[in-house]
Amino acid sequence: MTRRARIVSWLAIGLILLFLFAPVFLVVLFSFNSVASTAPPLKGLSLTWYEQLFSNPEFTFALQNSLEAAGATICFVLVAGTAAAVALSRHRSRFLDALSSLIVAPLVIPGLFLGVALFAFFNKLGIELSLLTIVIGQSLVTIPLVVLVVNARLANTDTSMLEAARDLGANGFQTFWKVLLPLIGPTLGGAALLVAAWSLDEVIVTLWTNGGDTTLPVMIFGLVRRGTDPSVNAIASLVLAGTTCVTILASRFISPSDLTG
Repeated sequence: MTRRARIVSWLAIGLILLFLFAPVFLVVLFSFNSVASTAPPLKGLSLTWYEQLFSNPEFTFALQNSLEAAGATICFVLVAGTAAAVALSRHRSRFLDALSSLIVAPLVIPGLFLGVALFAFFNKLGIELSLLTIVIGQSLVTIPLVVLVVNARLANTDTSMLEAARDLGANGFQTFWKVLLPLIGPTLGGAALLVAAWSLDEVIVTLWTNGGDTTLPVMIFGLVRRGTDPSVNAIASLVLAGTTCVTILASRFISPSDLTG
């Protein structure tokens, strides 16, 4: 590649990145705007919208719901996802291959379809929409992530220590608890953080499964529908900061091989 071609390539990449991240930068920047405006120019820097946000009961309610939903989702999908990954990694059969495809299906099925399907399912069974139905919906979306990450980690795990533990008389539970779990512990920690980031950012499925227990993404969606509100920028910036920090922290626990297998 010639020097001119490299310059053109880097220029094209720079323009693409600018196109993708400029709106994000503007949202964060105008969350500190001193006046009630979301359009340039910036009038001044202030924490007014953040102060109003944390004094707003609707925001604190949505934040609490988001954290509770994320915590419950993490607990469930870690247990269920790890159990499924261990079972799928130990045995191979047509049934388990079909089950594996079924488990990861929510990753490729449109979120709108899942949300409508869950809404119809809960309505048919007479289940009242609540924080519990939000957790069920988010668990359905995030459990494939845990299964894939843990399954990839198990594929790269040396099984000789597991065999040695069984040879020394350890039963299946003892082998898992004392040998396998410490080996995959960092990966589970990273998977939990990824689930947290996904849960805090999930809006489509949550929109169809909440019964008034509003989460932060749903609150943002409602504020945008009612019109331009400067506090939207502050909420979006907080969600962005939270998910970014959690994702970066997760990358410290999960290696590229845990994602690729």
